Amino acid sequence: MKKIIFLFILVCLFSHVALLAKEKLSGVYYNKSGMCIKIENGVFYFIVPQAPPVLYNNDTLLQSTIKRVDDHFIELNSSVPAYVVGHKGLSITQSYDPNVQDSIKVSFSIPYQRSDLKIEVYTGTFKTYRLTYSKNNKELNIPSDAKSIQFHISPEYLLQHSFEGLFYGVVGFDSNEAYQIDGDTNSIKIEIPGVDDSFFERYYAKGEYARIEGDSIIWKGDTFVKRN
Repeated sequence: MKKIIFLFILVCLFSHVALLAKEKLSGVYYNKSGMCIKIENGVFYFIVPQAPPVLYNNDTLLQSTIKRVDDHFIELNSSVPAYVVGHKGLSITQSYDPNVQDSIKVSFSIPYQRSDLKIEVYTGTFKTYRLTYSKNNKELNIPSDAKSIQFHISPEYLLQHSFEGLFYGVVGFDSNEAYQIDGDTNSIKIEIPGVDDSFFERYYAKGEYARIEGDSIIWKGDTFVKRN
């Protein structure tokens, strides 16, 4: 019985210490450029304040979970990985279009508008079919004997995340699998609602570390100082 009580007290003690550490870490931290890290309820946010001209579609470029490694380091992992964000709502519709002759028409519907998109389509051969996706150019044709389709999407322009010209986001989006084409299909519509104007500007952390030094967080070689 005494052993059980001792273990219970020990668990409570560790929980209390962890809670105090979490509360001490919470707050808003700024670097010299005005960018900030906000830690609230155990979540790490990297925020770039928007001022004319507006650079980003969303001022919160990173949202990640926090794992306390020790007194001086925390581990960051994005709350939702990039491939999950991009594939959310993705749909591929196959149909027959009597107006399409001797080929398969592939059309894309993507909400991203910050620049043109470079799309590469693969059909299981050594040939790559390319499309510069824009408001007025959303489709291409592939051979009528294609049995499967994969694709890779990348933006024509990437906006840097730091004044030093560094970029922390993803540079492309992949289908991750080959989609089989039905025998009577000659029209394929690919809808990718997850690749919106925020997709390529977000930063996705995976097993990354930030250092805690007093009232400062040192991350990506930059120092963010707590103000509250």
